[in-house]
Formats: sequence, structure tokens, C-alpha cells
Amino acid sequence: MSVVEAIIEATKEVRGPYFKLPVAGLDDPLLRERVYCYELYHQLRRRDQHPKVVLTAEPDKQGNPSFANGPKPKPDLVFHSPGTHKKNAAVVEVECRPQLRHLRKDMKTLKLMQEKGYTTLVLLLFGVVTVPWKRIRRAATEAGLDVAECVVLLHSHNGKPASIEKDSSA
Repeated sequence: MSVVEAIIEATKEVRGPYFKLPVAGLDDPLLRERVYCYELYHQLRRRDQHPKVVLTAEPDKQGNPSFANGPKPKPDLVFHSPGTHKKNAAVVEVECRPQLRHLRKDMKTLKLMQEKGYTTLVLLLFGVVTVPWKRIRRAATEAGLDVAECVVLLHSHNGKPASIEKDSSA
């Protein structure tokens, strides 16, 4: 099973308060990226389908010599072999707020990680009904990334799997 297939399978199990968090004093639950990411991480670890790589949540690149002279990204999830750049399998950015400023940060992170050898770049949108392709293309272009290099997953509904989305204008 590929990393992308594993992510899609795991998204089926991200439901209830992990998909939309009830908040005291509010009638409607809220989308919370961190809560979603931690549950996705948990579901991926439960499956542990990739024994040759390690799944790491939010590895902070502060203090990492590979990022000493530039931005220090903090990707949401990485599948890699820690301590080397030889098995940098996948990097995942999760987003529930697809405004341009958030997508810019995500695309910059994906580009920086691609430069360190990550071969699969995933943008996972959750709680969003449609993919904002125009904004994604703009953010990717600004980051020096071709949207075709990214796998865009859309997890729009609680308890259902994410789907791979394709840019019809490409």
C-alpha cells in the first residue's frame, strides 16, 4: 500500500470530535487542524503499513543543520528515515482553512521539503466541500512548485475517506 493509499484509508476513521470539535459556548463544532492531524497520525500509526519509514508528526526543523541557512518548516506529517535524506518518502500538509495565506504557507513547506528529497508531496484538505484550485495554483506558483507535483486529497465528510482530486484546468 502506498503512503497516499494509507492516508486515504486512515481518513475514514477520523470522525466525530476529531473531524469537528465541539466547543463550549458554541452551537456548532469547529474544524481544528491540530486535532484532526493528531487523530490522523494515530490512525496511520495503528496501521503501520510502512516499516521502512517512520511517521513523524510536526517535526520542527529548528536546529536541524539541513535547514540552518533558510526557513525552518514545520510540516504536519512526514514519512521518512530519521537522520538521513536517503528515504524521505512523503510530506503531508493538512489544511481546513483554504485561504490564500494558509495555502501559501503549505506550498512553501512542501517545496522546502521537496528540496530535501521528499518524493511525495500531499496537500490534504478537510472539512472543505470543493478544492480551491485557483488559489492552490497561485500558492504553488509563488512557492516555485508545480501543482502537478502534489497529490491533493479532499476529505470533505466525517467518516468517509478522502479522495484524490485532479485539477481539471491542467
